[in-house]
Amino acid sequence: MDYTKRKVMICIIVTNLKKIPNYGDLNMRQLVAIMVVLFLSACSTVQVDVDYDTSYDFTGETKYSVVSGKTHGEDTLIGDRVKKAIKRDLDAKGYKSVDKDAADLLFVYHLKVKNKSDVYMDYQSMGFGAFGFGGGMIATPQTYNYTEGRLIIDAFDPIMQKIVWRGIASDQLTQSSSTPQEKTEYINGVVAKIMNKFPH
Repeated sequence: MDYTKRKVMICIIVTNLKKIPNYGDLNMRQLVAIMVVLFLSACSTVQVDVDYDTSYDFTGETKYSVVSGKTHGEDTLIGDRVKKAIKRDLDAKGYKSVDKDAADLLFVYHLKVKNKSDVYMDYQSMGFGAFGFGGGMIATPQTYNYTEGRLIIDAFDPIMQKIVWRGIASDQLTQSSSTPQEKTEYINGVVAKIMNKFPH
């Protein structure tokens, strides 16, 4: 995590700590424990949104196939992990994997990456005020750039020729040197968050 994001995280933690009743009476061990919980919660940045056809009967569809909606230059290693994670989830729900020509539903996944920016207020002290106490704060807007990754999973009915369910997960991507095992674990978690909202 870079310097700017650390400052944003610290602001989040301090703001939430001050909302705790009897904040001033907490000892150091209690404060550290609370900060760890808040920090881990703040780091869980995956956001999931779903939409679906409320008139569609999802209970009658049992055969599926997973299809990539890949574009040119897409990372096939990541795509393979996503496909395996979707299949694992659907198999656990009792669906049967078949060739796409025989499927009741096609689960089409898309991977998208986009550069974005955000603005936050950096509060800095202006020093001591009059008579040696007090002092003021100055708020300076700061901008940081980041990369947003987005995974879209569509449930497509090949007979009706339309999308009947869509799940989208968004997260900030870091330039970390994650191992293949860590990447697999992360993708499994993201896919699980999306598919937990599938109506079955």
